[in-house]
Amino acid sequence: MNDYKACSNMGKETTTMKKKTAVLVCVTGQRDCDRLIKAGRKIADREGLSVQVLCVLPIQAGSKDCSEELEHLRQTARDADAEMTVFFHDDPALMAVGFVKQIGAVHIVTGMAEAPVNGFVDVIHNLLPKIPIAMVGKDGTVYNLLPESNRTPVVQALA
Repeated sequence: MNDYKACSNMGKETTTMKKKTAVLVCVTGQRDCDRLIKAGRKIADREGLSVQVLCVLPIQAGSKDCSEELEHLRQTARDADAEMTVFFHDDPALMAVGFVKQIGAVHIVTGMAEAPVNGFVDVIHNLLPKIPIAMVGKDGTVYNLLPESNRTPVVQALA
């Protein structure tokens, strides 16, 4: 989907930018990802945005039974007035980046990476450096990765 669409106005062609209106919550097929959806809803409420939930599972996961966990997350998304989309793909970060562009997300919510780090957040941040990312720890603490332009400079005393 393009970020711009051409509109015809009495023979004149004009370009309008697609409105950016969503917080994207990236979940895995784990039941405890419901905390991410709840955090995404809080961010969306604060910023006046809608919420989209994305789950990208490995292709081989399609043969495993994870329906109970996905149903729990789908219900949590529904309770948060969010739509949930599930894809099966072996590169979840690239799928998430494409989905961000498709829905016009302006904020991303993920979980905190545990060891070993898979690079999911790094890939998203490198490909979408202007979009803030909120990472929610298991204890509910939110850590923010902000674009350079949004960071407050730290004043340090000279030695």
